[in-house]
Amino acid sequence: MAKEKFWKVKSTKKGFKGNWIHINLDQVELPDKSMIEFEAIEFQRHGTGVVGENNEGKIILVKNYRYINDFESWEVPAGTIPPGMDPADCVLEELKEEAGCVAEKKDIIHIGNYYPSVGSSSQIFHCYYAKNVVQTTNELDTNEILEAKWFSKDEIKTMIKDGTIKDGFTLVLLLRYLFLLN
Repeated sequence: MAKEKFWKVKSTKKGFKGNWIHINLDQVELPDKSMIEFEAIEFQRHGTGVVGENNEGKIILVKNYRYINDFESWEVPAGTIPPGMDPADCVLEELKEEAGCVAEKKDIIHIGNYYPSVGSSSQIFHCYYAKNVVQTTNELDTNEILEAKWFSKDEIKTMIKDGTIKDGFTLVLLLRYLFLLN
């Protein structure tokens, strides 16, 4: 008979309950029947992001200041998905809010999911590609976005290679775009 492989959560206690995350203290039975306490991050919303490409083959990125790490970061437009909202609709909102861009829903393609911390959190990021993206305004939310700018594929590759792009979600989306769609 095969040995059972799955961990079994026997009980959960909230170690911290916040607006964006909860930290659960799970009592977990391992396959060998031993017990451990495991700290698991439970996100209240999943995320979504998009590689937005215009008709010239350029990609829109937004520059954010990330206070936790104290650096400016070039990233794809992304955000958390409100309850009950379709991730593709959220992508359209994020493109507009963060980059001043619009796209048609028919031009958005789901290119997979990404689990940023698969061993310690429940969060899922939904990955999208949008073609025919058009920038309609340069007026951005200056509390969140420092700049929105178009980059060529070669510039994107250089930014990945030299470490300019540091955000994990952005790296996953851009690499999927470069390897799956080109």
